[in-house]
Amino acid sequence: MTSKSFSSKGLLGDSMRRSLWALVLSGVGFFLSLLLPVLMSMQRALEQKADNLKNFPQHMEDAWQGALDLVAELLGYNPFVKATFVIMAVVCGVALFAYLHNRQKVDFYHSLPLSRTRLFANNFLTGALCTLSTYFVMLAITLACVYAMGFGEAADWGAIGGTVLCNLIFFLLIYALAVLTTIVCGNTVVTLLLLAWVYFSPLLVRMLQIALLGKFYETYASAGELDGTIAALRLCPVMEYFTVDGIRYGGVATLGQTGSAAGLLAGYLAAAAVVTALAAFLFRHRRSERAGTALAFDRSKLPVKVYICLIMGVAFGALFNLIAGDFWFWPGLVIGAVLFHWIVEIIYAFDFRAIFAKPLHLAVMLVVLVGGMLLMKADVTGYDAWLPDEGELEAVDVAAYSSREMLSEPENIAAVRRLAEIGVAMTAADDAAPEGELQAQFGPFDDSFGITLKFRLNGGRMAARYYRLPQTEEVEALLVQLQTSAEYKQKKWDLFCLDDMTEDEVAVLMFTDNAGAYLGNLYDEPEKISQILETLREEELARQESSMPVFRLELAYENRRDGSWSASWSKIYVCEADTRTLALIKQLTGYEPQPQALTADQISMVEIGYVVQRDEEGTAWRNVTVTDAGDIEKLLEDAVYADAMNIYNSVFYLGSGAPLMESADTVNVYATLKDGDRTTELRYLLGTLPTDVIEKYRPDGAADEAAAVIDAAATAEIMPSVG
Repeated sequence: MTSKSFSSKGLLGDSMRRSLWALVLSGVGFFLSLLLPVLMSMQRALEQKADNLKNFPQHMEDAWQGALDLVAELLGYNPFVKATFVIMAVVCGVALFAYLHNRQKVDFYHSLPLSRTRLFANNFLTGALCTLSTYFVMLAITLACVYAMGFGEAADWGAIGGTVLCNLIFFLLIYALAVLTTIVCGNTVVTLLLLAWVYFSPLLVRMLQIALLGKFYETYASAGELDGTIAALRLCPVMEYFTVDGIRYGGVATLGQTGSAAGLLAGYLAAAAVVTALAAFLFRHRRSERAGTALAFDRSKLPVKVYICLIMGVAFGALFNLIAGDFWFWPGLVIGAVLFHWIVEIIYAFDFRAIFAKPLHLAVMLVVLVGGMLLMKADVTGYDAWLPDEGELEAVDVAAYSSREMLSEPENIAAVRRLAEIGVAMTAADDAAPEGELQAQFGPFDDSFGITLKFRLNGGRMAARYYRLPQTEEVEALLVQLQTSAEYKQKKWDLFCLDDMTEDEVAVLMFTDNAGAYLGNLYDEPEKISQILETLREEELARQESSMPVFRLELAYENRRDGSWSASWSKIYVCEADTRTLALIKQLTGYEPQPQALTADQISMVEIGYVVQRDEEGTAWRNVTVTDAGDIEKLLEDAVYADAMNIYNSVFYLGSGAPLMESADTVNVYATLKDGDRTTELRYLLGTLPTDVIEKYRPDGAADEAAAVIDAAATAEIMPSVG
């Protein structure tokens, strides 16, 4: 009898019987997260189908397809099922090894005629089987109901298989981490606290890293791919679980991850095996008398405390900095480290008097923490002065968060690197340098602007830097060269970056003229739309100079079933120089632009705004009303109706298809329309700004005050405005 009880099969069966609570909890969880939602969705769909058959037969097919899609989603990417797996992994991992935290139970279990290895395997398998057995049973019942109720088309067995594999691997890893943490600890409350830290601290570390880089480095910018964040997220399997749909990325928040997740799943399976093996090793070597202590292994105390105190010190510093400003970063740093040193020592000793324990540890951690922050502040690594060698650059970009293709033509790489050189020099210039020194170094300029440059180095490594650049002739020429290049247009403009249309979509091309009038659209006429866009592409690539925009086109893909837009592109412009396209539009649609965007009889007032002060508190403007009819005509003559054309960029703030415009950083022109008393901004093509009128109305002393803007802009931290 005794021999049978302690055989592998008998021991596991006995453990399963003693863990009926886990079977029940798992069964209820998967019933509520899987079977019940599927049943509710199918029942509702059948009722709706009957109603549609009687009253709305024309909608029946679409409604039924929507119901099938919903059922397929619940059988596949089901966040409720994922949440159930996470809960069961934590509950079973902690509960089935929690006896290690009770001295009487430890003595009992370890007195049984069983090796530690067999005891570990038994407990580990019990938790896994209690969860997985009910999952598979509930999945089988769900699929039987799906077929029985006529929803068999929703059962994609390939997708279901991928989902099962995904759930199995993530559960095993999260479960193994819970078991390992329970074994390392000697107290259940401490286990839960440390487990939360194990699951989520990598993401906290990444967030603090971003905060520190932004605080101490003037040129910090994200490379845009969230590489570091994704790497940190992969160290948080509980969170990464919700970015994976079967064996592919997908779900509520993928952070840009796309494609197959097979590599991730293979890595997680290997990690689960390693963590399980480590847990088994520590289980065999764990001393029974450590039950009831905070940590069962004394050697783990110091590294765990150091990791927690350093991270929480930085976290408190960042929080204090956010609430009260830069000065409070340093007190927050110290307060956070000291506070968590006290907390950890109290937990280790289960005694409030331990608050004064290990003062040497605290002193060393504070020195390391403050010293590390001072080294970052001094930029000992040369982060702000870094420049890539031109030979190691594969591609560049002028918009860190652009999802479009990077620029790889040699002349564009050289132009971006030259911009980076100017940015490094501008950053290195003394913040308190007077205007004359900056002008002598960089040439005459009226203002500065922020830009983020992105680099892809040999081997695929990404880097990005944010620079403040002067609005000099050289910088303007480099940006013009970039934006007028054929490569930039083909890789950045909406006109050249349209997605392919699916069978369920219909194209709609809408026309707005230069006076803001919506003229109409071409609906589901792919040949005409394609003809217009192809002609416009040819003309845009054939010329480099800017031309007055006279039409703004917006292309949208409309879903045939529900009329919603699945995609749209609004930065498509037809200009005066695009004569073939204009003639084709007139031929196919009859639409023609207005001779002039705005005329004096449409305007009740024109104002010119001048920047007179810019500092950390903001920018001060002084507005002057233009009264002379001749001056108003001059201001309107070459003006672009910004609201109608949706053009607010300038040559210094790169766009995705708009013509190059003059900067409006220090001077703005606004017109108030009689119709509705609306105010719109007037913008001007590069080189067409009516300078004589603008200077004529500049208020007395504003020129001197505006000169101070140069120095203020040179010392202010202007956030990136590049799109």
